[in-house]
Amino acid sequence: MSQLANKLWPRILDRWILPGGDYLFGQDMMKRFHYLEEAQWWDRERIYAERDQALTKLIQVAYKEVPFYRDLMDQARVKPEHIKIHSDLQRLPIVTKEMFRQHYPHATVRTTGQKQYEVRTSGSTGTNFCVMEDRRTAGWHRSSFLLALQWAGWKLGEPHLQTGMTLQRSLDRKLKDVFMRCHYVSAYNLTDANLDRNLDLIDHHNLFHVWGYPGSLYFLARRALQTGFSRKFRSIVTWGDMLYPHYRKTIEKAFAARIHDTYGCAEGIQIAAQCGNGTAYHIHALDAVVEFVDDNGQHAVAGQPGNLIITRLHAGPMPLIRYRIGDVGISCGEEKCECGRELDLLQSIQGRETDAVLTPHGNRLIVHFFTGILEHFPEVDSFQVIQETIDSMLIRIVPSTKFTKDLETRIVQSLQEKGALGLRIDIETVNEIPISPTGKRRFVISHVSKSDQSLNVV
Repeated sequence: MSQLANKLWPRILDRWILPGGDYLFGQDMMKRFHYLEEAQWWDRERIYAERDQALTKLIQVAYKEVPFYRDLMDQARVKPEHIKIHSDLQRLPIVTKEMFRQHYPHATVRTTGQKQYEVRTSGSTGTNFCVMEDRRTAGWHRSSFLLALQWAGWKLGEPHLQTGMTLQRSLDRKLKDVFMRCHYVSAYNLTDANLDRNLDLIDHHNLFHVWGYPGSLYFLARRALQTGFSRKFRSIVTWGDMLYPHYRKTIEKAFAARIHDTYGCAEGIQIAAQCGNGTAYHIHALDAVVEFVDDNGQHAVAGQPGNLIITRLHAGPMPLIRYRIGDVGISCGEEKCECGRELDLLQSIQGRETDAVLTPHGNRLIVHFFTGILEHFPEVDSFQVIQETIDSMLIRIVPSTKFTKDLETRIVQSLQEKGALGLRIDIETVNEIPISPTGKRRFVISHVSKSDQSLNVV
């Protein structure tokens, strides 16, 4: 693009193209985004009032239109009018993935007047889980993600590199990539040759923004340092996996910019993001209510780890109310950020421990390599990957239906086609995935030495 086009493009996107896309796909993303741009600077009292108003409407819709929640509330002897502010949520039971799975979709899904589609996710637990979504729900959480990108220093329409798992792009995603000037590359092909191609792409298109899974950006940064690649980026945004301290150190060293980490879930919720002041995360308080509870379901005090319980304030086809997401986090309590935003703060997320599997061909298979493939096999209820040697790995699978030899062959073939070349892949069906002594269920475990995996900080 010419310099003039570069200057005009953000305005054209903001005023014409993206609103037109919202009209075409029924998302309302930009309308919501501009609302959030203003609302982020409200005082805390006004934010809470707006949040509680949305919560009241959500509870009414869920009780009236979703049998799952109506039954839960009736059993708890709670009526919609009893839930007026966020603290009233404690009167309702906490719900889990297993509870949803037992009643999905007949009792958990409502009609919204839009075409609905199923989203399958393994999340951070390795257990397949389905939610129903529509375009308006997608637009809701995408608008919050746009806001987080703005916090990181990106401006609408600036070209960028994104690592991701969905290389077969749907029409709306292809259009998004074109209009948003997104160069979308694989997050699981992490061979040196492909990393070099990605660095060349960054140079060729003069990109100053890079986003994606921490594991994929870490290996890209390591390769940049090894090859002498030098570029000062304007934004680095991460999501999806645990951002380990050595990941952050290496990425920021290679790309000369601060990482802005974001936290959300594939169930259709953007939960929190870093603004760049300090290390805490701003909770998207107009999108979700975040509770921190101990193992007995009681409120966890600020500064202490608590199970994250999420209520999405947009009902969508499948409301999520007091949903135990499976992660652990720490609240900052009443603290406020120096940036001036009075959104509540989340000190840290502690519940997504992961490993990378190294192949004999030099590829590194991060967590989302496995979840991105196995979530498309409904016969897989949950799984765990164990690498004992550099040339082999074992996948333990808890089947949801009859598990055949043909299915095993198709899973192995899919993994190898996507990047697990040179590995002997053994599959073992089991009744359950064991819990670690810490109480967490790690679903990718590597016993290959860290020196072999080249995971030490550069």
